[in-house]
Amino acid sequence: MKKKLIIGCIATLLLAGVVFGCYKFYDSKELDIDITKKIVVSLNDKVYNTDGVKSIKNGKIVDKKEVINTDKVGVKKIILNVEDFFKRNKTYTYELEIKDTKAPKIEFKDKISITEGEKIDLLEGVKATDNYDKDVVVKVVGEYDFNKPGEYKLQYVARDSSKNETKEDFLLTVKKKVVVVEKKEEIKEVKPVEKKESNTNVEKKEEAPQAAPAVVNGDGTFTTSKGFQGVTKNGITYIDGVLIANKTYSLPSSYAPGGLLGDVSNAANNMFAAAKAETGYNMWAQSGYRSYSTQQRLYNNYVNRSGKAAADTYSARPGHSEHQTGLAFDVCATGRPCINSGFDSTPEAQWLSANAYKYGFILRYPPGSSRETGYKYESWHFRYVGVDLATKLYNGGNWITLENYFGITSEYNY
Repeated sequence: MKKKLIIGCIATLLLAGVVFGCYKFYDSKELDIDITKKIVVSLNDKVYNTDGVKSIKNGKIVDKKEVINTDKVGVKKIILNVEDFFKRNKTYTYELEIKDTKAPKIEFKDKISITEGEKIDLLEGVKATDNYDKDVVVKVVGEYDFNKPGEYKLQYVARDSSKNETKEDFLLTVKKKVVVVEKKEEIKEVKPVEKKESNTNVEKKEEAPQAAPAVVNGDGTFTTSKGFQGVTKNGITYIDGVLIANKTYSLPSSYAPGGLLGDVSNAANNMFAAAKAETGYNMWAQSGYRSYSTQQRLYNNYVNRSGKAAADTYSARPGHSEHQTGLAFDVCATGRPCINSGFDSTPEAQWLSANAYKYGFILRYPPGSSRETGYKYESWHFRYVGVDLATKLYNGGNWITLENYFGITSEYNY
């Protein structure tokens, strides 16, 4: 009996050992996998479906290793099938979050310069590009005033849909608008013409012939073909008190007022202010006084570019420019072509042609007058002669040239 008890105990122990051994073996072969709950990556990063698995023991991933598309922002659910040691399949999931972490890029100019009163679009030419969003809005941040001269430190700011933001600094410089330089020279003032009323209704013809050259007396005096008295003294010519500078009558290099004369300055300011008040047009004198040497440089540049014959149709030779008199200037307007034929059809040019005479200015080179003046039509060039004479030359809108009115030529003799 005792012997049977001993054998039974041994058998029990052996069975327990077998069971324990089986348990330990099974436990050692249990699937051990460490998988993340979420992976966060940047847009267009290279990511594999298996990247969420940190480690795996006693098993293998059944799914083929593949690249995940990360070209769109958002969250993706990644599913993985895993086989354990005992050939059993299990499914695991984790999240892949795709973020856009790159800020937009802004193409811009870091310095912008305008003239006081000029209105421009600060966003013109500014472009923002982004690695994800097609259209990124750019805005200007900071305070500025187009009508107040000074320097304004501003920023372009671009923000994409992922709230990535780019800020770029730029400088806006508003320059003070100088219409004229009020420096008055002791020269003969412009006087209104009171005689020869019959000339006020002279009809301007497009191909009018040149007047006959005036015969100059020994004392520098002469009479024009229409009976006006003129005098040339110290190289400066006046006809009936009006200073003349054209291709026939020149100025010496020493004649230098240094700027537009005071009366011209005041009249120009009044004219531009009236245009602003009546129509909202913003105009100014862009090119006023030019010295003899400045005109020489400009003319030579034009000759080099276009040839002498062509240059003579739109640029005066040194000493023959009205800009040297201090009585003429070229007009520019906000948002319009400046000092070229593109200005001709603008409403500003039309307003000037219809109203300049009220302030003592004439359209110096009107259309169809090149045979008389020697220059092509310039809708932007105005000359001060006083209200009385300007009204006569306006001629109800059919402008008369100084050459036609006085009966003088405008042609180079060299």
